[in-house]
Amino acid sequence: MSKDVGINSGARRLFEDAKRHFNGNPTHEGYRSGLKLLKRAASMGHVVAQVWLGAAYDYGLGVRPNHRLALDHYRAAAEAGNPEGEYHMGVFYHDGIAVRKNYSRAVIWLRRAVKHGDPDAMHLLAQCYRYGRGVKRNAKRGFGLELAAARKGVVEAQFSLGVCFSRGEGVSANLEQAFKWYLTAAKRGHEDAAHNVGYFYEVGRGTAADSRKAQLWYGRAQESGRTLRRKARRTVRALRRSETP
Repeated sequence: MSKDVGINSGARRLFEDAKRHFNGNPTHEGYRSGLKLLKRAASMGHVVAQVWLGAAYDYGLGVRPNHRLALDHYRAAAEAGNPEGEYHMGVFYHDGIAVRKNYSRAVIWLRRAVKHGDPDAMHLLAQCYRYGRGVKRNAKRGFGLELAAARKGVVEAQFSLGVCFSRGEGVSANLEQAFKWYLTAAKRGHEDAAHNVGYFYEVGRGTAADSRKAQLWYGRAQESGRTLRRKARRTVRALRRSETP
């Protein structure tokens, strides 16, 4: 991960001040003030400030959404070796945000982010291998990446492991393991995982049948909705997980 080597103390202070405007219970004016500080820190070579600027333009925090400017800032961070920037570049090319969709370029950026240990990039690269997006389909490689991401706490990867173990995709089918990973994701609010846990309890698949627990998890699936979509995760990543060196 980029350590913003060589940035001066002034840029660090500006970034720390900007963070205070974005965290907690920020207002529109707070975002705007933080945005100005981020721009100053970025102009002084602070790489993580570029990621935060990307997120600000991505989601309209203190400024109108502008995906092209978001891409520019993510790219600046990515080219400096920052895994957050590399991951977002992968997402933009994968989803066709501000650029023409290009799975091959997405894979290039995601591989760089994975090399730097980024867990969400592991999950998205796993999807590329599992479904042949920008690379030759390789279920085993996809499973391995999902496993690595799931162990690092990526809820979508935890759900995907349930799918892989249930279908025997890239790994020998194992219904007990499928149930385990669905349950792990379901406990963290994943709607589809909660539904699958309900079904496994209903039919006794990978666990003992239990109609009461089945109804409980079906109910949770209906109530929760999917609260950790990729877009929301990217917002949290850029504004909460990125840290100063």
